[in-house]
Amino acid sequence: MRNPVNYLILLATLGLVACEQKVDVAAEEAAVKAAVQSETKAAFDNDYERLAAAWVHEPYVMHATIDSVVKVGWESLSVAFKNNLENNIELINKEPDKYGVEVTQSNFDISLNGNVAFVNHDEHLEGIWAGEETSNDIKVVKYLLKKDGEWKLVAVF
Repeated sequence: MRNPVNYLILLATLGLVACEQKVDVAAEEAAVKAAVQSETKAAFDNDYERLAAAWVHEPYVMHATIDSVVKVGWESLSVAFKNNLENNIELINKEPDKYGVEVTQSNFDISLNGNVAFVNHDEHLEGIWAGEETSNDIKVVKYLLKKDGEWKLVAVF
């Protein structure tokens, strides 16, 4: 052996590379997409418990589309979710024939960086709201954090 130090460095490097955790990017992207779809479905189903379970409950979370006012922090966002869902349920129960909107999500673009995901996608809303036909296309941006092995939302724009 001409230079045992070089061989030891090479061996150590190979050992580190072999021990490096491999991330299944396709599986992570699928999990992120499922988390986004689940959160949206919970909101449109007026299900606060499922909606709350989809979010990180920390002061740094934010939602910029609910009530057209930016909500910052889980405490504020939680109250806004509850109020919004209660109002929706009241309207739907009062006049069920005048309310019913379906959402379709498409064109997901997901970027992963460790335990953080950046997602943008299209949403198409179609149905009846306040007795009027409605059809709307929007672009949504969401940030997620992988916490305790689960992807959860931290921001929506």
